Amino acid sequence: MPIMCTVQMPKGKDPEKIKKSLVDISNVLMENFNAQPNQVRVTIEELPRGRYIAGGVMDYEMPDFKETDETEEAKGE
Repeated sequence: MPIMCTVQMPKGKDPEKIKKSLVDISNVLMENFNAQPNQVRVTIEELPRGRYIAGGVMDYEMPDFKETDETEEAKGE
């Protein structure tokens, strides 16, 4: 039976870092569960701005994120 893992993160992260994360997560799952590569499935879902909140703070209000046109639309501006 396959081992499946889904990671959610803000849209717009560096594609090379996403690829590295996919590989790293796959390797950990294979090692920890003694699984073969064809048994492991890892996906990353990129969340658009304005679709999540943490500690009562909307994503576009967090200092770690840059304002974009998409963010302005999410805020209704």
